Amino acid sequence: MDSRKFQSDRDLISNSNNYLARGKVSPPQSLASFVGRPEFILCCEPDKISHVKTLIDVSDLIYKASSYLQEDPILIPYKFENSLEKMTLAMEDMKIRRAKKPVQFVKTIGKAESLIFYETNFIAAAQWFSGFPEFTSLDMNVKLEILKSSWLLWLRLEKLAETADYHRRHVLGSDVFMCSEGACLNVETFELDLKWCTNYSVEQLRNFMIPVIEDHWRQSVAILTELEPSNIELNFMLIQLCLNEAGKKFQGKILDVTDRLMQIQANNLHDYYTKKLKLTNYSSRLTKLMKVNQAIAADARERKEKAYLAEIFNLFTVEYSHPEMFEIA
Repeated sequence: MDSRKFQSDRDLISNSNNYLARGKVSPPQSLASFVGRPEFILCCEPDKISHVKTLIDVSDLIYKASSYLQEDPILIPYKFENSLEKMTLAMEDMKIRRAKKPVQFVKTIGKAESLIFYETNFIAAAQWFSGFPEFTSLDMNVKLEILKSSWLLWLRLEKLAETADYHRRHVLGSDVFMCSEGACLNVETFELDLKWCTNYSVEQLRNFMIPVIEDHWRQSVAILTELEPSNIELNFMLIQLCLNEAGKKFQGKILDVTDRLMQIQANNLHDYYTKKLKLTNYSSRLTKLMKVNQAIAADARERKEKAYLAEIFNLFTVEYSHPEMFEIA
């Protein structure tokens, strides 16, 4: 299988502009587009701009994650065809341990919840990467750069898949989504407490902070619920999403590494489909699964753009010791 055939983003903007040009149709203008500024900037008030920042130091968190990444892989007394199969056993073990713990329902996301969210899920991503055989042999600085750039993407897909599993078994209602390790929230009723990180109100930043649930969450969960991906497929999706993001961001040496790892796992997935499942034509199923990755990647691009604007307009009163970890938070 050629890993280069996986398309994570297409230029929908230029395509739509061409369509408008051909049809000579002018898009309707909102107040924001009329004055030439994004909608959320219209509510910016100069007296609320933050010139003094509170530093959130995540150095210890990165150090803790690096300890997982440098550990020798655990020897498992099973014979695996390839590394993708080996990762699947670790995922199955994780799901068994997770099933024994109660799920906490989160009603409000404030400072305490956010900081616990960062620590719990960054470490969970590091533990997952530590079970990726080809990844563990990389230089530590390369491993950390890939982890820091992709852990939030890993989290989003992993939690959407977990949500789909719960919805399929009718454990969670249709408006309840997993948001962190062992935690869920109702996407229609949860509350944000932003006093700890901005001088602006939740109402002013709601459209800026909260993703479009219908586009980026519900549709992906519907696909995952319908297709019920195996652990091998889910691991491949996680690998593709994370490595594609890291490769695009860093280019050069890291892009070479991510391309090489992706090619290995693409071949492993091909063997899984053709040898284990006896499927000669699996492109339709894989295309549907990749739509989930594409939606997550699209959401990440939007959030990066918003993070850039937030920095320009000093919307937040906090900054991070390693801001590259939170570009799509």
